[in-house]
Amino acid sequence: MKRVAWAGCSSTTSTHWGFERSFAFMQAVGNGYLDAYLPIVARRRDTPWTEAQRQFQLYRRGRYVEFNLVWDRGTLFGLQSGGRTESILMSLPPLVRWEYGYTPQPGSAEARLYEEFLPARDWV
Repeated sequence: MKRVAWAGCSSTTSTHWGFERSFAFMQAVGNGYLDAYLPIVARRRDTPWTEAQRQFQLYRRGRYVEFNLVWDRGTLFGLQSGGRTESILMSLPPLVRWEYGYTPQPGSAEARLYEEFLPARDWV
């Protein structure tokens, strides 16, 4: 696997790279994905989980479905233009859960997600 350093890359410079350089950059990102992701999976694959964590995962998946159906322009366009519904919805998770007025337990990992990671912020 060829590794390419992309120091100094920014959205303004990438628009001027042309097809070949932009394509090479995307290939480098794709090729580096498994190098980064597989060690995480290997380290965590035997981590035990609880039924409460599974229920929270299904709840968050439900929120993804909600976003996808209400806000995602590609999904909306496909549904509104008479596209094949089964094909459009294939990207949705097969198992989800909804809960009215969900609030995580104070001090839980789920609460931390809502307090530290999900609030909107200016990352730049």
